[in-house]
Amino acid sequence: MVIFREKKIPGLLSYKYYIRPIAHQLYGKSSLKSKHQENVQRILKILALNGPMTTWEMAKVRFSSEMDKIRTKEKEYRRLLVGRVDKGKRSEGILDLHLVVVDSISTKRNPGNKYRLSLYGILYCLDVMDFTEKQIDTLVRNYENLLPLVFGNWEMLKSQIRDSVYNISLLGKGLLFDNLNILKIENKEFYELISFFNIKSNTLSHSFNEEKIGEMISLWFFITLLYFPILLKKIKRSQNYLKKVLDNDPKLKKWFSDFMTEAQEFYKDRLRTIERISIT
Repeated sequence: MVIFREKKIPGLLSYKYYIRPIAHQLYGKSSLKSKHQENVQRILKILALNGPMTTWEMAKVRFSSEMDKIRTKEKEYRRLLVGRVDKGKRSEGILDLHLVVVDSISTKRNPGNKYRLSLYGILYCLDVMDFTEKQIDTLVRNYENLLPLVFGNWEMLKSQIRDSVYNISLLGKGLLFDNLNILKIENKEFYELISFFNIKSNTLSHSFNEEKIGEMISLWFFITLLYFPILLKKIKRSQNYLKKVLDNDPKLKKWFSDFMTEAQEFYKDRLRTIERISIT
């Protein structure tokens, strides 16, 4: 079970404009990878498909019974995660970029920190790993607690919108529609909702923890991939995926309705502000 431990983490814009580009630079974004990048991506894939693990457990995934190889690989994995100091110079590890966090402390035979993907680690994996649908299903099960509004409703979402649910991989590319000044969006309802989402996200950027980031990613998912599916492929406008999903889950509908109410109050307040402006 995933445990929330991160008290404060960077906002979604930081993922798109800092964490993701640096991760691409250090750990790869294509099939042509260095040995170091292959090792890092192997760690991330192990955590994605197995959930929280110690470095010893990760090494056993690679070498199930060869103890010497397990010990060597365990040390390598720990160094890649936490970084190293060589000749007085420190090299940062995967934890420093917020792709992986310490989940808990293992008290088994080989005690130590249990590591897991962060929300940004999940987004990065969806971005570069080219997971199959089955592998995405496995990742979702392992990190259901981290994104309960999306991952916790995964089977329901699949039953309602079928394979469109796997378009969640697009979120790994970072915030979609964060710069509306350069986009032509003909759907006015979507434009206003995603505009308010970006305002809300930026307003909260100094007080994010993983739970709040998870809620924002969930809003991002439902607005972008469900409300506006025509962006992804040719779908009739009458096929409103968002309504279809929300009508199937009262709690989810209440949560999204609260966001809608917040957006409506925001725009009403903006209108009142404009109306108070006097030029006479």
